[in-house]
Amino acid sequence: MRQITDTLRLAFLALLALPASASGQYRVVSPAGDSITLETERVKVMLDTTRALRKDLEEDPRVMYALGFGERATERDEDPAWPWNAVTVQSDSVVQVITPGNLREADRAYENYSVMRMRVIRGKDPDASCDSLIAWEAQAVSSFVDGWIVARTLFGGPPYAPLDALAFARVEGHLPALIVDLGNRQVGACAGEWAESHPEAIDAYRTWYERQFPEPEQQPEEILPESESTAPLEAAVETES
Repeated sequence: MRQITDTLRLAFLALLALPASASGQYRVVSPAGDSITLETERVKVMLDTTRALRKDLEEDPRVMYALGFGERATERDEDPAWPWNAVTVQSDSVVQVITPGNLREADRAYENYSVMRMRVIRGKDPDASCDSLIAWEAQAVSSFVDGWIVARTLFGGPPYAPLDALAFARVEGHLPALIVDLGNRQVGACAGEWAESHPEAIDAYRTWYERQFPEPEQQPEEILPESESTAPLEAAVETES
């Protein structure tokens, strides 16, 4: 843990040493080619916030955060990557955090989210409206976005379009609709209620998402002559048997 703290401190000092002309050097690019450009000062604030939440996670005597790494998140299986799937609040004193194995640099993002989720659980009003619950979850996801951007821009984290989408959605004001449309399990039945009462927000989000993160074009399969296509298959069957 001391090594992690030293690494964060060095990154923070490096940011402080950057000249004013370096402002705006941090960018996250979407598949559509649009980008989020972050001023140096903004990234410094995100780093500070991330460090504060990690300190909370490490030192809070009321909560045990069980940290670990799990299955990989892929283009076909995004479920492990979503923070609401990776973080499980088991009780008011135990939180399990499973970071996807191929997104290890983003562990601080999942830790951010876990601390914020626990704060929601501890301060939750049982009679709160669905609008309030969605807003609280959007704040927790926004904290995840801070950690994700820090991981991507300062710690060499790899791009991953589904999580990059969270950052773009926040800029455009679509986080609540994204949370609802993706079926965030933390908000339960409120997702359907919120979608019914805010149809225009869901439509705007979907239109925006389709433009910003278009589905990759399917390449037509090459059709081989029968003599060429069947031989490899037969050979493979023989090898397996």
